[in-house]
Amino acid sequence: MTDPFEVIIMPWITEKTLEARRISDPDIGFMQNNNRLEFIVHRDSTKAQIKMAVESLFEVKVAKVNTRITLTGKHASVRLAEGYDAEEAALKLGAF
Repeated sequence: MTDPFEVIIMPWITEKTLEARRISDPDIGFMQNNNRLEFIVHRDSTKAQIKMAVESLFEVKVAKVNTRITLTGKHASVRLAEGYDAEEAALKLGAF
């Protein structure tokens, strides 16, 4: 799977994933630094393939990829590298 659209099926948008996009800001009282995006991905995709797909689609650097399999499919939680903003990347999805 080299095509990013074969790896990433769709973004996973819930209240919890919207909170995970935020970067820590002590001024507003948000101390947790998540900077994450969540996706439903192809079940056979690897963490390396997910990382390359996100980096090519959103023009960001990925620090870490965590995956889990649930009833809704395989989920990938992608933490962006320092200096990249998940809020800006999410705007490219057009869903926010």
